[in-house]
Amino acid sequence: MTDIEAFAADNDIGREDIPHLFSKLAIDAYERYMQTGRRDDISKAIDSAKQGIDLADDSNPWLTQWLNNLGVFLETRYQRTGEMKDLEEAIKIVRQAVESTPNGHSDLTAMLSNLGNEVATRYERTGEMKDLEEAIQIARRAVEWTPDDHPDLATWLNNLGVLLASRYERTEGMRDLEEAIQTARRAIEWTPNDHPDLATRLNNLANMLGRRYERMGEIKDLEDSIKAARRAVESTPNDHPNLAGWLSNLGNKLESRFERTREMKDLEEAIQAARRAVEATPDGCPDQAAMSNNLGIKLIRRYERTEEMKDLEEAIETARRAVDSTPDDHPNLAAWLNNAGRFFERLYEQTGKMRDLGKASAYLLQAWSCLHAVSFHRVTAAAKCLELLAIQNRVDQGIDLGRKILDLLPSVHTRTLDRNDQQFVISTFAGVASDLCAFLLSTNRLTEALECLKQGRAIIISQLLDDRGDLSSLRHDHLQLANRYQSLVDEVNAPTRQTTPGVVEALLRKRRQEAVAELDMCLKEIRCVPGHERFMLGQTVTEMQECITEGSIVVINITNFRSDAIIVSNNSLRTIVLPELSASKARLWVSKDWSTKKRSDQRGENDQFLDYLSWLWYACVKHIIAEISASKTHPSEGLPRVWWIGSGLASSMPFHAAGVHTRGSTENAYCRLISSYTQSINELAYAQDEAKRAQEVLMA
Repeated sequence: MTDIEAFAADNDIGREDIPHLFSKLAIDAYERYMQTGRRDDISKAIDSAKQGIDLADDSNPWLTQWLNNLGVFLETRYQRTGEMKDLEEAIKIVRQAVESTPNGHSDLTAMLSNLGNEVATRYERTGEMKDLEEAIQIARRAVEWTPDDHPDLATWLNNLGVLLASRYERTEGMRDLEEAIQTARRAIEWTPNDHPDLATRLNNLANMLGRRYERMGEIKDLEDSIKAARRAVESTPNDHPNLAGWLSNLGNKLESRFERTREMKDLEEAIQAARRAVEATPDGCPDQAAMSNNLGIKLIRRYERTEEMKDLEEAIETARRAVDSTPDDHPNLAAWLNNAGRFFERLYEQTGKMRDLGKASAYLLQAWSCLHAVSFHRVTAAAKCLELLAIQNRVDQGIDLGRKILDLLPSVHTRTLDRNDQQFVISTFAGVASDLCAFLLSTNRLTEALECLKQGRAIIISQLLDDRGDLSSLRHDHLQLANRYQSLVDEVNAPTRQTTPGVVEALLRKRRQEAVAELDMCLKEIRCVPGHERFMLGQTVTEMQECITEGSIVVINITNFRSDAIIVSNNSLRTIVLPELSASKARLWVSKDWSTKKRSDQRGENDQFLDYLSWLWYACVKHIIAEISASKTHPSEGLPRVWWIGSGLASSMPFHAAGVHTRGSTENAYCRLISSYTQSINELAYAQDEAKRAQEVLMA
């Protein structure tokens, strides 16, 4: 006999009332836990609730409420311990409560809300889309079955909107984002002005509108986002723990408007909001680093506009604070380190001191080493570091880092990024391959240089076309291994999910790091499978040369470190250093807009373009023609055939038109070459095979 049962017997309390005593004991222990945080109290709440349920008859009208309470207690302990069995049991028990409650019952919508929240919590932990889908269905039922005059309708609407926004982040389906915004607006309309959750709901709406602005570019969405964020700040007391977050969000939205309009008043207000957010964040708070990081970014924006050294110095100091206050295993540490490195690069540009450049490189290398971070942040930091290592002539370190980045790139996908970030990542991929090629050429490792450049271009094409031929081939031969590889890629690239700080967040960090290691092992396993030894590595030089049936392929690689031409024929491989084809001059030419519509400007523009073609001839194409002619790798009759591939800054250059175009001049590519372009050697081989097949059909 338990103490409660003995108490009931001594006080002539009937057996049917004992479950009520256990329920009261459970609620008292739960409320005590919420005040003190003592783990014993939440465990006592769970034990008491279970005892009461075990003693209750199935027909007891309070049973579903007690089941619902037990589910809440179990989820609360999960948030404390991270034990999945508590969360699984909570979902099972609340699901039982929902299924036992008839439609139209006054408690049903609250139970549905709890069940939806618990399933959504499991999604945050596992990333399983089926959980997010179910959470949305449950939240939708809660909204549909709640009368318009119900005081909790706004809460259910807000929950549904947040879940729809989460699905948009995964799938980028605009229908979800549109419904999320509509639902969030309805939630705010049903929320009284003095309601404690109004600011949270306004902040949610601001974020959703901000997402739609990023997607569609409509300035009205950004304006509405700022209004909602500003109202969230204005409706929050100065001592509220969420004020810093609302201020930071407002600052970010104002910064976005500054980037659109270039109005300094927006940037000034953004800095003020970010500074207030830092001041409102207590020491030791987990959000302290994020607030400092946001302030630093805005100060750098102002430094870029005004060149005031005090802004750069303060930005560096805030970046250091963000790094110093972030645990080593935190998924955002790489982003903070990345920013610190870039701020020190700006300082180097001002001072010219190698010490500042060394600090920039050190921060960026540390960001690359954060295995628990999202791959996007690791790769962008390492790519920038490659550029800085070139300035310092740290060739061996650059080669080592470049190879490691290139090995990781096939495992980075861009589906979860917005369009601007996708374009940035693709250009970053190209820069890594070009820089690594330049490093290798500086040590006369021509074969490796070309293979690395080819590997990088193959990765870029697969990203742009969303066509992973190597993976398709692996799926055909070894479906289970291919699925394991894809699952690990998705896990490593998954954006950081907002979870309750504490043990659950720590478990998610640990799992990400484990997934990175498992992905590396999976790649090694795949490359041991016969026929898949070059999985995600591209062709060897020998395989490239076998694709060339006539003429030469000329790869032009321009980097800040050096510029080169690689000439590939079916029986030779050569390189030419092009010192006059500097990145600084190339950048000036390729950045020009040649599409003026003013008739009065056309003559001057034409003269400039002719200067560009002349420079390209003397700095690049003339040397290549001389090398091809000297090698005698082309037919004795007719002009040499060349397929151009531009890498890095050279990707859009008009090599076929380079030359001096005065009357009677033969100092140009038109007179010396038959030029074509190709994106890759594979593409050339495919085109030649198609042409050959077409010719055979005609002859037949």
